[in-house]
Amino acid sequence: MALKLNLEKAAQALVLNLQKAGVHTPPELEVGIAMDVSKSFEDEHESGITTDLTTRLIPWGLAFDPDKKVDICSFSDGPDRVVDVGPITEQNYLGFMHNKVIGKVNGWNGNTDYSFFLEHYLRTFGWLPTVQKAGIVARFFGKKDKLVQGEKRKSLVIPITDGANADQARTLEVLRASQARGDQAFFLFLGVSNQRGSFPFLRQLDIEFRNVGFVAVDNLREFVGLSDDELNDRLISDKLIDWLKA
Repeated sequence: MALKLNLEKAAQALVLNLQKAGVHTPPELEVGIAMDVSKSFEDEHESGITTDLTTRLIPWGLAFDPDKKVDICSFSDGPDRVVDVGPITEQNYLGFMHNKVIGKVNGWNGNTDYSFFLEHYLRTFGWLPTVQKAGIVARFFGKKDKLVQGEKRKSLVIPITDGANADQARTLEVLRASQARGDQAFFLFLGVSNQRGSFPFLRQLDIEFRNVGFVAVDNLREFVGLSDDELNDRLISDKLIDWLKA
């Protein structure tokens, strides 16, 4: 049975937890989730536990996002397998994963890359330019595709993954370029595995980059069953607080 929450109450608890940590007025942020849909994560999706996890993260959109939503993309391997399926809101969260993601998105049961969803959100929130394709008529007259810079919006993205990625060098390249530009985008990775000590690459990213955090989730069912305060304590780090206050 899908998890039902008093989302407004959970959002109020998050704001209070942030205030106790020193963020007295939560800044306006775009909030996004990147959901791994690789083959190894299929059981968690089919069981409904990842649906419950996305539900527990909606209060972050209510607390930060001016439109009270959380953007969601699914990902596996390759640029064409990053699929924009959001937003998720108070109104549509029940059944969202089954209605929009599970068994439906391109890349379902694929492998795992990180760099392409990182670029997706950097473009979505204006930190990378998007490609505006010239139409057929415009091409006939010699016009070409052009890069368009969108509005830059401070953003928090929560990638959820259960396995190691195959594109570590490219992921480092994307994050190093983002840090060098000073992008106001923070990536808070949730690594879901019952094997303690896994995700060495994500731990490396957490150490190397100012705008990357990592939370290990050893028991996903237990994690989604935490109280609001307990869950927020797991997600709110000193590093994230410093970034929110900057």
